[in-house]
Amino acid sequence: MKSIVKNMVPMLTVCTIAGVILTVLAPYGTSVFSPVSRFVYWVGLCLAGGFGASAANAIAYAFKREFGPWQMALAQSVTSTLAVSTIILIMALATYGMPSAKNFFQTMFYVWVIAAVISSIGALLSRQKSSKPAPERAALYERLPPHLRSADIYALAAEDHYVRVITARGGELVLMRLSDAVKETAPLTGLSPHRSWWVAEAGVDTVSKSEIVLKSGQAVPISRTGMKLVRAAGWK
Repeated sequence: MKSIVKNMVPMLTVCTIAGVILTVLAPYGTSVFSPVSRFVYWVGLCLAGGFGASAANAIAYAFKREFGPWQMALAQSVTSTLAVSTIILIMALATYGMPSAKNFFQTMFYVWVIAAVISSIGALLSRQKSSKPAPERAALYERLPPHLRSADIYALAAEDHYVRVITARGGELVLMRLSDAVKETAPLTGLSPHRSWWVAEAGVDTVSKSEIVLKSGQAVPISRTGMKLVRAAGWK
């Protein structure tokens, strides 16, 4: 719950600031409103647009798709426009009746322009944030599909010419040698309990005389040489 609120704070802040700016500028004939009415109108619409933009993030997450900052900005401007236009249409129906198609689509275009500007500002801020040095992570993640790149790596298993990368969210076969894959696990801590396996310390659930059981439930065999490594690492 705390993380959800934390992620919403930037969006709420940007929307509120945008609403205040639009209150002062009073575009699209809203100068006839009182300052208080303009504030409620523009801040309310900007917040609706913000929640509408969040729908683009939710859709991308649901379909396990990754978009660049500008692609996401475009998607957010569209979902935001749909949310705000729906509210404007409801307000129009309650006040004036059904607007003409021309006026409605013209309003949608104006809404999209504002949404595109706000989304572009968000994309710029996202690019600045991503340009900062990121914490060091295993190079092996870049060989995995998007939905596994944030999952903990539990183990590697050699399978013919492939290596199966076992993570907290499932496994994936990668065409490479086990020795090369192990090199790409740095800075993760782990060891090879068997010549065809490498196990990350973070993936260990239990250790017995003959095998290591991963947190995913899979059993990894331990050779005599591997047992020496396991004991030296303090896993048993």
